[in-house]
Amino acid sequence: FGIIDRGTNLLQVRPITGCNLNCIFCSVDEGISRTRITDYIVDLDYILEEFEKIVEYKRKYCESIEAHIDGQGEPFLYPWIEELIKSLSEMADVVSIQTNGSVLTKKMIRRLDGYLDRINLSIHSLNERKAKLLVGKKDYDLQHIVEIAKEISSSNIDLLIAPVWVPGYNDDDIQEIIEFGKKIGAGKKWKAFGIQKFVKYRFGRIPKGVKRMDFRTFFKKLEEMDKSLILSREDFGIVKCKELPKKFRVGEKVKLKLEMHGRIKGEMIAIARERVIQVVDTNKKIGDYVNARITRNKDNIYVAKEI
Repeated sequence: FGIIDRGTNLLQVRPITGCNLNCIFCSVDEGISRTRITDYIVDLDYILEEFEKIVEYKRKYCESIEAHIDGQGEPFLYPWIEELIKSLSEMADVVSIQTNGSVLTKKMIRRLDGYLDRINLSIHSLNERKAKLLVGKKDYDLQHIVEIAKEISSSNIDLLIAPVWVPGYNDDDIQEIIEFGKKIGAGKKWKAFGIQKFVKYRFGRIPKGVKRMDFRTFFKKLEEMDKSLILSREDFGIVKCKELPKKFRVGEKVKLKLEMHGRIKGEMIAIARERVIQVVDTNKKIGDYVNARITRNKDNIYVAKEI
């Protein structure tokens, strides 16, 4: 959660964690989770104030700024999502968001038209049975997602359809999704599709019987379908842009006060030098102080290990 700066003109804005779906391939084990024990909601005024500070710094080094609302979960669960989008549109040149579409409505899309530039919509299959299996929800309403996709395409908001290709599950569905997207007019300004390959992660889910597909094979298959399916930063106007100065150096020893529970067992959250720090491998409690060593300071994400 918070704001991630990967050294480009795109800033990831993560106002909330948690998801209303339970995808069988989820890379961060969201939904009904075996690892996640805490969710967070970031105060609206706070995240906007911090975003404004970062934009002021970044504009010294790049002309265009994109605010991309994403996160470990579903951003439209954020209680003030419409206010967030409208406020970000006053500070950023482009505002985009990723979503599974399940809580989006046609009225919301109409209200956000003129403020939101692009929606990256997850659709993993147009087969109702497969779609429910992939998202891990028996009450998943695929027809609603289809109608939402059409509504976005008919608005001034651009639509990018973003399926996750899970080998052995939806191999035959990707081409159908592409044909659907072309038919409804996805990709008016940017690329219409952002097909992602299923990747195994440490805390992610691994679908039973999933087949192996390396990236070389993945890109070859995309090229065979349509060369334009292979994306680059340039397709979205993403350029390098000086990142925020580091608040801590890797290896630095620090004394931290634990303020909140972490996302998984054995993690806590500390705050120091105006940054949130994820403290791992600790059994300390809220209010305790720990001696720790900084192990990560990349992308405006700070991690420390208790020593």
